[in-house]
Amino acid sequence: MNFIGRETELNSLSQGLSPAGTMRAAFICGEGGIGKSALVGEIGKKLLNQDCSILWLCPRNPGNLSPAGWASQLARDLQAGSALSQDPINAFAQIIGRELAVLPHTIDSTLAIASGGIFSKVASILIKSLEKLMESSDDITFSPVFVFDDVDGYNPRLLNWIETDLNVALRESKYFKKARFLFTGQKPRTKLELFFQKFGFEQIHDFLLSGLSSNQTFELFKGHSSEKISAVEIYKKTRGNPSKVLKLASQRIILDKTKAAKMSENSTVMAKALKNLTEQDWSYLFRASYPDRINRYALEFFCPPREAAYCFNWIKRNSELADIALDGDVILKPEVREEVKNIHVEKNPAEAEEWEILSCVLNAFMGIFPNPNKHWIPVNLQLFNCFNRKLCKGIFDETSFEEIDAFLHEYQDFFTINDKQYKMLDDVKLITSRFVEIGGVQPREGLVDEIRVRWEEDQRVAEEQRVAMEQERINLVSEGEQAKKQIETLGELKDKLLDDYRKPKNFKSKKIYTVSTSPILIVLGVVTVGASLYADSIGSYYAAAGLLLTILGFFWPNIEVKKPTMGKGASGPNLAIETQQRSLDHRIVGLKNRVSSMTGSIQRISSELDEVNSGISEPYVIDEQT
Repeated sequence: MNFIGRETELNSLSQGLSPAGTMRAAFICGEGGIGKSALVGEIGKKLLNQDCSILWLCPRNPGNLSPAGWASQLARDLQAGSALSQDPINAFAQIIGRELAVLPHTIDSTLAIASGGIFSKVASILIKSLEKLMESSDDITFSPVFVFDDVDGYNPRLLNWIETDLNVALRESKYFKKARFLFTGQKPRTKLELFFQKFGFEQIHDFLLSGLSSNQTFELFKGHSSEKISAVEIYKKTRGNPSKVLKLASQRIILDKTKAAKMSENSTVMAKALKNLTEQDWSYLFRASYPDRINRYALEFFCPPREAAYCFNWIKRNSELADIALDGDVILKPEVREEVKNIHVEKNPAEAEEWEILSCVLNAFMGIFPNPNKHWIPVNLQLFNCFNRKLCKGIFDETSFEEIDAFLHEYQDFFTINDKQYKMLDDVKLITSRFVEIGGVQPREGLVDEIRVRWEEDQRVAEEQRVAMEQERINLVSEGEQAKKQIETLGELKDKLLDDYRKPKNFKSKKIYTVSTSPILIVLGVVTVGASLYADSIGSYYAAAGLLLTILGFFWPNIEVKKPTMGKGASGPNLAIETQQRSLDHRIVGLKNRVSSMTGSIQRISSELDEVNSGISEPYVIDEQT
């Protein structure tokens, strides 16, 4: 099939799994037929063409194989870059085939069921043989890439062997230290979480494949069929699934080949059915030939309701002209419809042209939204430029919103969804607006004005929320910076305390100055003063000296040199230092927890800001629509 719509995944995976890439393991998820195997094939081609050292190890259809069968299939399907010639590859396949020939290759064989440890040496044989293959070229370091296609379809015994025996053998080999792994599956990776945990991957890159877009679907269909069918109808029938698109294209080719034969066989029957019709019958038949599916609702676009009822009952009774579908609609036989349209063009070309234009719009709209009871929903939603469920809940009543909610879930492929904002696809919106123009269901009166009012109100509320959250974020950032500075300061203080304690210079002797009395000086001073009073030979000079000695005796200075006592064990200063260290550690841990909490709050506020901004990133309604 043509490779369409997967360019982003192809480039990302081929770059990541290349020897220069950083992607160790990747998981491609998507429904059956979505193109996982095709994408894997394109990745292999691109890697093998870009790098000569690639070993592409991708066994096909491994679901029911035993470990021996899986290893043998891997040997047969192995591809290598230009650095490895075909001869060693063929020799490798022969060795694996010879070594594992005696073992059962399917898990449901009698021998495989009866023997528990029969496959215990398969992993060792496979890895050693691969090592010899990689050693065959001395100048090249090979880059193996293992591919496990549809891994969720593997039988449990094969999965268990891969996560145990094969995993151990790979980890023990020096040649597979940088091996890359690519998995695909229909189920989400969480369903195989235990398998990946046992395999020991640190990170697995997820790639979700959704359906192709409407344009890509049409491009793929036109590449395989020349049938004239609208892009909307193709997308509706296939939902962008490439496998379904190809199946539809092949069915159209078969129809083209058998169309002429069927027309020839039915020409006689048609001639009999159209014979002897009255003028009124022909008027019914003309109207019924334009809708793809005939019912009263569709016929009312071509005639009044009463006449539409008569027309529907008449065409329903003529089983040779039409078939009745399971839902009660009537479908005119193709050969009858084509012939009746040709007759109508000859009889009334102006009316035929008008009804043809009318039917194109009606059939396109009914093809997308077949249930007439739900037509009011797309007719109203097409007035929006973008919307979300909250907006719909505020504008429509509860019952209507429940119907809209179910409608969005059922027809989500006809809307683009970005940050919970819905936008109707352009081609679907165009068809819906044309349906309104031809007389279909009309939008609710005054709805556009209500949408504008709600847009202005939501803008005002969002602006208030934005200002409040911005201020809260600024406050948290400021508080966080202050807390970080405190952590830094406390850390420096903690280091200084420990450093001061460990350095001997911090334990120098200290001089302590005190004042005390000296009895000797006091006695000497008193005696000298007394002697000066009673002896004329001793003059006033001696009396002053006695007073001075007496005063010094009362206030004699003492200097005491004190050495600090070094603590031992958990006593003295050592205990004090430990207490201070624990106190500082406690404060630092508290501040770090606070910073972590504030960081989480800042991230939450940023996320909420993004939601607020995305909610009003585009106006709900564009003026040009009205």
